[in-house]
Amino acid sequence: MPERAYDFVSAVAVVHHAPFEEAVTRLARLTAPGGRLVIVGMAANRTPLDWLISACGVPASLLHARRNGGKRGPVGMPMEDVHMSWAEVRRVLRRLLPGCTLRRTLLWRCVMVWDRPREGGP
Repeated sequence: MPERAYDFVSAVAVVHHAPFEEAVTRLARLTAPGGRLVIVGMAANRTPLDWLISACGVPASLLHARRNGGKRGPVGMPMEDVHMSWAEVRRVLRRLLPGCTLRRTLLWRCVMVWDRPREGGP
């Protein structure tokens, strides 16, 4: 795939299943100057605050499961546990993608947004 060729690059529920730094770096390379990279991912709870924030999503998750028949995934889908903590994810993203924003969402995900600077000006 050509580098710096795409105005919008996204990865949803993928990056935390791959070598994180390599995946983020490759996605960033695809993003054109002035383009946007959006990653939706997960991280592991390590601190009491992480657990407290995650606990806030339990009622919404239970309601969602009740309304939609519970959690289902494709049979045979390979799954890997998340290894990096929220703090580690934040630290790596800020190092690799200066100026990126990272928000945690209610149902245990995070959304990272990075705009590649335009070369030679705003």
